[in-house]
Amino acid sequence: MIPSKPPSSASPAVLRMFRLLRKLSDDFTIWHRASRRDSPQFLLVWRERHAFLIQVAATSQELAETALQPSLFGEDDGLTPDSLGLGERQALAGFPFQRADAVPAVRRLVVFPHVDEATIDQVELLRSSETGVAFLGLHQTAEDRFVRRIEALAEAPLPQRELLALRQGFTPESVISGSPARRPLLERGEATPEEPLFLDFDQESLTKIDLELPPACDRAVQAAESRLVTGPAGCGKSLVLLHRALSAARLNRGARLLILTHNRPINAELRRRAVATAPEGSRIQGLTFFQWAARILKPPVGKIIADYETHAIISRIATGIPGLGKLSPRFLTDEIGYLRDLGIHTIQAYLELEREGRFTGLTADRRHVVWAVLGKYREILANDGLTDWHERALEFQDFATSQPEKLDKHDFVFIDEAQFFAKIWFTPVLASLAAGGQLFLAADPTQGFLKRRQSWLAAGIEVRGRATRLAVPYRSTRAILEFAVRWLTRRKPLHPAIAADDLDPPDAAEMLAVPVVGEAPRVVQTASAQDSLATVVKMVADLSRQSPWLAGSVLVLHTDSRATGTVIAMLRRHLGPAQVRDFGDKYDPAPSAAFCAVSNLKAATGLEAAVVFLLGIDWLLAKEGDPRLDADARAELAADHTHLIYMAATRAARQLVVLTHTTGVMDFLLAIGATRQKPVPRQVTSEAEHSIP
Repeated sequence: MIPSKPPSSASPAVLRMFRLLRKLSDDFTIWHRASRRDSPQFLLVWRERHAFLIQVAATSQELAETALQPSLFGEDDGLTPDSLGLGERQALAGFPFQRADAVPAVRRLVVFPHVDEATIDQVELLRSSETGVAFLGLHQTAEDRFVRRIEALAEAPLPQRELLALRQGFTPESVISGSPARRPLLERGEATPEEPLFLDFDQESLTKIDLELPPACDRAVQAAESRLVTGPAGCGKSLVLLHRALSAARLNRGARLLILTHNRPINAELRRRAVATAPEGSRIQGLTFFQWAARILKPPVGKIIADYETHAIISRIATGIPGLGKLSPRFLTDEIGYLRDLGIHTIQAYLELEREGRFTGLTADRRHVVWAVLGKYREILANDGLTDWHERALEFQDFATSQPEKLDKHDFVFIDEAQFFAKIWFTPVLASLAAGGQLFLAADPTQGFLKRRQSWLAAGIEVRGRATRLAVPYRSTRAILEFAVRWLTRRKPLHPAIAADDLDPPDAAEMLAVPVVGEAPRVVQTASAQDSLATVVKMVADLSRQSPWLAGSVLVLHTDSRATGTVIAMLRRHLGPAQVRDFGDKYDPAPSAAFCAVSNLKAATGLEAAVVFLLGIDWLLAKEGDPRLDADARAELAADHTHLIYMAATRAARQLVVLTHTTGVMDFLLAIGATRQKPVPRQVTSEAEHSIP
């Protein structure tokens, strides 16, 4: 049953029908559609091929019996066998579910839950003409009797093509469209517009359950509710979030919806897809957390510095602070960010903090030293007229705590990649929820790269009993997923005490469920980092000429955020400015259908593309050899890199290409399942050799 529960506004007749249908065996799949009054309420598919469109009539037994008797006021004024269920028949007849050349193999039924079978059978016998619609009385009818009636009424099996067309007409909101990983499949014939791609049953059910807002009279006394969806990379968490938001807007006209993300690239993609399919008049906003903050807070005092600038300042402070020992600038930067993400305001609170999820232990003396570094860092920011993103988030938290009435209230708030939201970020989120509103989170199972690993309850969010794990990873091919999982497994000895499986990789059974086997990732060895840049530009340029159908489905990732500008400039010189999209620039004019997009790796969570090129893996992994790192810091850094590269690999739907100029990295990637690709000649490229399937 999709959804698995009826809407609160359902009539007694529909509720009775719902209860009966829920008792049926797994031979049946049933969709209920409550948002349209002029079309069938149920689509029932028996044994995956026999289809029924069902409309429920609220007619009582007494009223139905009058159709069998002449009216005291004249036949034209009373209910007759021909007029019984007329409105329901019209709703069924007006539903355009088939193409012109379709085989008419869909049975239409009007079901009378409050009327017995004998009365309905007599009404059908007295009809003056055949309508093509069957009547069913259900009063005191058990489910086994209903099943036998369905079997008797079933027409010939519906061809797969027609069944998909029927589903598309009945549940258009469940059709997947606009995915950059999906787009090239249409062009290559792996799927066709006549055979749409749907959410799977688990995904679709999650997009439609408990979407109705409580009545206005009850909202003031009802608390907001939260729901969480998790699962391996590519299982459709973001897709479910998007479709659920659109369904909520469709079902609750006038409701205010806010979709939040942690970075611009995934926000841009969600906004693009939401705008294309949002119902007319819907009030949906799509923002990053800091874009949302900027709309509410005053402009920041001074420049907001980047993470690498924060690290540079803390490195300078560390040189003049005694007692640091093996606490590296990198650790100090991360620990200070951790404290501010949790909203720790006093040294006493820090001393009492259990530091859940932190790998490196700290004595009380060491905590005093870290707190001194934080105080000095804030002093430098204040003196230089600077701030950073952590301070901006704290400012937003303070505003939401002290002036919650000044926040616009939203009926629905959706957060994608919620594992990247710091604890203090949820203060304004929860304060912005209207009474009786809903919060929906799509997240990896743990707090991921941020190492915050706090429970949702610690952030004020109760999801027990309302969390769902999606199991099947659809985005990437099996070959890419196997490579990514082997990467996790082989890197485990570098950080044995830190979980490498908290990204929830697919298990063996889930891996077998991946529909496309595909080709192994390719690795290209180049002479240097500069040569890797030139090579990837050449390969993307070749693709644009040889495979134009890949437009909008190519993604270039670089591990170093400062190098993405160089990649973008080089690609634009070869492809043209409008053909290269900069995911890091909110003012970037390149359209979503530009041939390729570029992003730094840390901002790529939630993105997807048919073809992904990964640059800078050598630069990233070389950091692990820094002699200034102690064992704990080295393990934490290695764990971060393990997660980042796993995430990068699972952005690719059909092909992953990794460029490296280091023999050790090359050998490691080959050992875990990549295949070697010959270096790309600077002048001539073989079309056969470098065409990406």
